[in-house]
Amino acid sequence: MKLSGYHVAITGGSGGIGSALATGLLEDGATVYNLDFVKPADESFKFISVDLSDENSVKEAFKKIEKLDAIIVAAGVQLVGSDSKIGEVTLDTWRRTIDINLTGAFLSVKYAMPFLVKSGRGSVVLIGSPTGITMEGAGYTAYGASKAGMMGLSRIIAADYKEDGVRSNVVVPGTMSTPLIKKIWDDPEKGPDLIRRTPLGRMGDPRDLIGIVNWLVSTDSSFATGASYAVDGGMTAR
Repeated sequence: MKLSGYHVAITGGSGGIGSALATGLLEDGATVYNLDFVKPADESFKFISVDLSDENSVKEAFKKIEKLDAIIVAAGVQLVGSDSKIGEVTLDTWRRTIDINLTGAFLSVKYAMPFLVKSGRGSVVLIGSPTGITMEGAGYTAYGASKAGMMGLSRIIAADYKEDGVRSNVVVPGTMSTPLIKKIWDDPEKGPDLIRRTPLGRMGDPRDLIGIVNWLVSTDSSFATGASYAVDGGMTAR
């Protein structure tokens, strides 16, 4: 198992994408820390309760970790129904989205970094979105901006920690069948439209991301840093 001996933290490990990635890491032999506010039914992971938007909470969570080789930031919110065009989106919606998606990524990597530097094979993997790259984010001002910011953050991390042996990359999922966007794919107009805009003609399954994420965690990807990898059914290549 290629990740045997690796210790990996994943934020949002109880969510749709996060739980699939956590399972994939475990199946590949890694010890997995799930940093989330919702405790999953699966107790195979080392669950640590945390509020990712609160620095003290994040700081205390990382005190419960002794060793770390990688961190995957999968936690995120998309406030469907309240996120909107910039002229209509409220400041509360903006702040809530940025607090979890971007500030949460910042704090998680900040407190993981000492472990990653010490590891000598540290890897940061952020879960991005086509909304941070293309016009797929139309109508989701806060979410699209948060994901664009996250992807910029990854490039800065890669530049700042290259001499410490820490790499940073982004995985960009397309439309995934997760609870996060259930309101969208349940919509009789928006759901089918998302499928039409995906060249492979289907929604993604969160497990479609396991291969690329595990590769980026491992030293098999030792020459990969500062990059973004689309696993989106061709959405961003249209």
